[in-house]
Amino acid sequence: MKLPLFQSTPLQAAEGAPSAAHAHGADPHGMAYENPLFWNREHADQEIERVFEICNGCRLCFNLCPSFDVMFKRIDALDPHADEASGKHLDASQAQGMIEEHEAAKLLAHVEVSTDNPVKLLTRADTDRIVGLCYECKLCYPKCPYVPPHEFAVDFPKLMLRYKAIDAQEKGLGFRERFLGATDLNGALMTKIAPVANAMAHNAFNRMLMEKTLGIAKDRQLPDYADQSFETWWSRRAPVEAPLRTDEKETPKAALFPTCFGNYNDPEIPKAAVEVLEHAGCDLTCPESVCCGMPKMDAGDIEGARALARRNAEVLLPSVREGRKLLSPGPSCTLMLKQEYPELLGAEGKELADATVDLSDYLLQLGRQKILPKPAAPIGKVAFHVACHNRVQNFGYRGRDLLKWAGGDVTLVDKCCGMDGTWGMKAEYFEESLKVAEGAARKVEAAEPDVVAADCPLAGLQLKQKTGRTSFHPVKVLRAAYRGEPLRSPQVGPSDAKKKPAK
Repeated sequence: MKLPLFQSTPLQAAEGAPSAAHAHGADPHGMAYENPLFWNREHADQEIERVFEICNGCRLCFNLCPSFDVMFKRIDALDPHADEASGKHLDASQAQGMIEEHEAAKLLAHVEVSTDNPVKLLTRADTDRIVGLCYECKLCYPKCPYVPPHEFAVDFPKLMLRYKAIDAQEKGLGFRERFLGATDLNGALMTKIAPVANAMAHNAFNRMLMEKTLGIAKDRQLPDYADQSFETWWSRRAPVEAPLRTDEKETPKAALFPTCFGNYNDPEIPKAAVEVLEHAGCDLTCPESVCCGMPKMDAGDIEGARALARRNAEVLLPSVREGRKLLSPGPSCTLMLKQEYPELLGAEGKELADATVDLSDYLLQLGRQKILPKPAAPIGKVAFHVACHNRVQNFGYRGRDLLKWAGGDVTLVDKCCGMDGTWGMKAEYFEESLKVAEGAARKVEAAEPDVVAADCPLAGLQLKQKTGRTSFHPVKVLRAAYRGEPLRSPQVGPSDAKKKPAK
């Protein structure tokens, strides 16, 4: 039996049993991981229908991502009264309002009034397609007028995650999802054989095999692996004591969360962070953390993500309890630590969340407090791409502001790149991913930059694929300026962005 639209009373967990939400009255829509309703397929289907109907009536997010575009077009295609709603059943004179009163009466006499919900006509395959196209950028959340605590309680990205989690629980995780979620295992192995691993990733035959076996697009540019992880570099580095301050300012204390990408793929990001933070006289530690869990979460592996969160809590909380800020250079990792850890871990997750700060935000604060000096060397014209996962945290465009503070002439690129980590790597979404990135790529080219900067290294990889220009994390741009060796992003190869005029 289906509940009426917008009904908040949940289904019973079993025949004759009390409602599972009775003990979860604050979460009648079953969106908390600990609520048994979260994992109830029938209840989740109800919630999908309820939210899709609200979105269909609003359509404020029609141009945000492929998920909404496909949903609205599919609903319109299935709606038996779509022509009447759009006036397509009228001839030209009628459509322009040139109709006599008696003719209008005749038309109205034949109008079939229906209160059927066209969302009910969506099939399971339609829903699977809509869910699959949601790459969890989360930009719809700050745009939606109906998010909690509104009574409609629409959380579209988490609902899509819930659907994936139920699928993963019922069907098991596919090999590709397990592979892409094992970032630490893969990174630890690949850094040991980095030259071979990187050569294989650039070989056309091997890439064709990867697409056939793993489902990773053969034409997707992949990040290289470093031949030494950041954690290995840090463990072998001579300790550096924070200098005694000669002013009245307190010595900043921080712990760096390098991220798995910074640890295995681009250690120069956390290395640059170390150099810049120590330049500011920061008392810095780098605990041996693991992946934040976002890749597992994206695949619907909630318990896998929780296990990683617990391991991080064990090693990071001692630093936090010393009064250190936890600095993350990765927008997705920052979002995971701040948004998901409290729900996954409870009080300990809340402690980590409260201490977590975006690296660029922290450096900008040090600069404004005159603890971090401005670089003397010019940075030049910068096209700065702000990651979606930073935009949804609503703390401003700190990477842009940091580069402006440092003297850069910065153009903001605030278009989604369509990468979302592993989503843009998958063969079935690769072309869609590139389409989403077109607006960002055109803005980059229109800026005619000396250097391209991006909060997210995978967004930078997408921009490089579209424009032929290498992008750099803001902290690498800043370190280069301190060294007097400003970074540059010349175009290498053709640019897709030049095929269409910039908007």
